Amino acid sequence: GYGRNNTSPDLIRYHEEQTIVFLMAVGKLRDLCQRLIDLAGYPSKTPVAIVERAGCPDQRTVVGNMETIPTIAEENNIKPPSTIVVGKVVNVLLEADEAGKKPIGLVQNFTASL
Repeated sequence: GYGRNNTSPDLIRYHEEQTIVFLMAVGKLRDLCQRLIDLAGYPSKTPVAIVERAGCPDQRTVVGNMETIPTIAEENNIKPPSTIVVGKVVNVLLEADEAGKKPIGLVQNFTASL
């Protein structure tokens, strides 16, 4: 998200088995995704989830990948406070349902089904 003096934090190089979490970075999501791809070696298809207002009754979760998540977040008007999760762990949210459909975009009432 935002570092000291409105700078971007140092990025961790991509490793397939790691998960990274960004707090309060949704305002710079498009730039963050591009920096992760260009400077830290993240594949553009790396899964990404954003949890808006985590733990609140109006919590929302959107899912996509490094290429699609900025547009998905904009289309769903995702705002702070939000937590961004990047990595294979997001695939748990992307598992196909009984009909074989995989969710993408807004995942409604996700926590209610856990």
